[in-house]
Amino acid sequence: MTLQRAADRLKVPTTDGDLPGIIAAASLALANWLGYDAHLRESVEETVPSEGGVYLWLASGAVRRVLSVTVGGTELDASNYHLESPTQGRLVRRTGGWPFTGTYSTGISSTALMSHDTGLITVRFDAGWRTPGQVAPVLEADPSSTLKSDLPAELEEAALITLAALYRPAGRDPNVIARTAGAGSVTWRSDPSVVPTLARQLAGRHYKHHRRKA
Repeated sequence: MTLQRAADRLKVPTTDGDLPGIIAAASLALANWLGYDAHLRESVEETVPSEGGVYLWLASGAVRRVLSVTVGGTELDASNYHLESPTQGRLVRRTGGWPFTGTYSTGISSTALMSHDTGLITVRFDAGWRTPGQVAPVLEADPSSTLKSDLPAELEEAALITLAALYRPAGRDPNVIARTAGAGSVTWRSDPSVVPTLARQLAGRHYKHHRRKA
């Protein structure tokens, strides 16, 4: 969201000193609830653990496209895999399965024990959406630019609802977890619990159900 959109929703001036911090907290809270950052990230490199099946789960969601997959330093042909679920960050192997990454038992005939990230598999991809906050400085620098946000309207509204839920008149805000006297610094809660039910309902189809632990 932009500073202006946030100020309009809260009915405060854009010069309000609390705005930058609360915007950041609302965006982070929504990202924590979704399970990934919503803003556009390009050419992200992520090493991915595998249990040895046909599916590979990225930690990120809202994957726009997969640029490359390497296994043991060798890049796979793009025809060998498919981005089956952009929202969940799920890749499927079209031929065979992904190699197991993790711990094996000792002995003559070792077996796979526990999957974890060994760095064997690396996926490079673009993810997220171009947000109003990413577009605003570009338009400010070049008003003739045709760059536009492609953030789904329901996600921007969910962020604004979360922003409004975080905001309270000065001094009595349960969502403020720290204030620095003199400097005027405020730290706001940004855990998923602060995302209101309505915001969750609006953003529900973008929620990442599969959360990778390692």
